[in-house]
Amino acid sequence: MSLLRLNDVMVAFGGLLAVSNFDLNVEDRELIGLIGPNGAGKTTIFNVITGFHTPVRGSVIFSGVDITGKLPNYIAKLGISRTFQNIRLFQNLTVLENVMIGSQIHSRISYIHSLLRTSYFYREEFKIEKNAMKALELVGLERLRDEIAKNLPYGDQRKLEIARAIATEPRLILLDEPAAGMNPRETDELMNMIKFLRNELNLTILLIEHDMHVVMNICERVIVLNYGEIIAEGAPDEIKSKPEVLEAYLGSVAVG
Repeated sequence: MSLLRLNDVMVAFGGLLAVSNFDLNVEDRELIGLIGPNGAGKTTIFNVITGFHTPVRGSVIFSGVDITGKLPNYIAKLGISRTFQNIRLFQNLTVLENVMIGSQIHSRISYIHSLLRTSYFYREEFKIEKNAMKALELVGLERLRDEIAKNLPYGDQRKLEIARAIATEPRLILLDEPAAGMNPRETDELMNMIKFLRNELNLTILLIEHDMHVVMNICERVIVLNYGEIIAEGAPDEIKSKPEVLEAYLGSVAVG
């Protein structure tokens, strides 16, 4: 059974058809790239999966559960997490506090426990902090736990957002242009980290990325979108050899 399945999904904004006839099957532990020009519908697909948009037609099934139109917090608790194209951190909180917010999704601390500062409250807070530190260690940011998020270099802010997503204990993680704005060294570190996290945590990863070096070197399957519809799908070597894909998305620049 597929971990994630989208069936005949259609999304429209007013008179604009953003996604149409979209079908997707994602198996457990796959690492899939979703590519296409700006406006192709890639982030819209992420928003449908995570409950930010409700499709006008079609369904989203995760681990056998119909999550179509469900609230984002419900979907996150089931095991889907994401990052965003534009970094969304709590800039004035510490690195550790940012990741602890991700861990809070599974917390059972009630208002009364928080107000009275009960022993249960402190036990749960300890668990949350421990989980957050584990996530920071996985992305190599544990030494910066007390640093204010806005003071981090850009590449580390990207890592921090991934750590926060990991802290929700997902089975599926959606990465929206994680390499955007990174220099070549940071990009290589990111690729190694994504592969490590997939193997270490048995994650399934769906990746939107414009950097074809990243897509072609770490993704096992690539899906190409154009005007909200899939125009090509296959292994990286198959995709980059298709003339229509090369012309529309890769131009004349060779990828490797």
